[in-house]
Amino acid sequence: MPNATPPQQFQDNETVRIEAFSDGVFAIAITLLTFELKAPTVKDDFTSRTLFWALLQQWPAYIAYVLSFGTIFTIWVNHHRMFNVIRRSDARFLYLNGLLLFLTCLIPFSANILARYIQTSATEASTILSMLLFGSITATLYAMWHHATTDLRLLKRPSSDVRVIMVRKGLAISTGVYVLSALMAMLLPLLSILIGLAMVAYLARLMYHRQKVV
Repeated sequence: MPNATPPQQFQDNETVRIEAFSDGVFAIAITLLTFELKAPTVKDDFTSRTLFWALLQQWPAYIAYVLSFGTIFTIWVNHHRMFNVIRRSDARFLYLNGLLLFLTCLIPFSANILARYIQTSATEASTILSMLLFGSITATLYAMWHHATTDLRLLKRPSSDVRVIMVRKGLAISTGVYVLSALMAMLLPLLSILIGLAMVAYLARLMYHRQKVV
């Protein structure tokens, strides 16, 4: 009697569906951010000058939007670059990707809190929430990358030009910086926000392949 065919452990060519679903979630999360940008309320006798000052007074919403949009965008960039070198998925990778999307969908919520309370005595708490959320997201990206690259189990072949160690270090550094930034927010919340903005630029430069793969 012939041996039974072993169960398929990997889902080849399933990354297209994962990317399409993930892109939709990223797009919705970014769209939700714009709902916090609202026209200011001014008196009936408003002028261009009063409207200008009313717009300036909404600066917390602008900071929260720029920080959150930049973070979601760089998450998407890293997610896209990761899938440029990944060929297949397994159950653990799928669930880690789901966790990444779950955390990303919380960014509009944290942006709302940051915009509302950055000018109050709760500045520290609102900033800590955002930094810890961002750190959790980069930690999840690290877990996805670590799982995909261990024994090169999910990578395309050949994978000699994939920057496995460099990306691991980059995501680990990003997670550590976000955690330190959350601790710093207890004393200097505005500096913590500036660090968050700097991390957007850092994550945007993280490359997953030695060649120029967009």
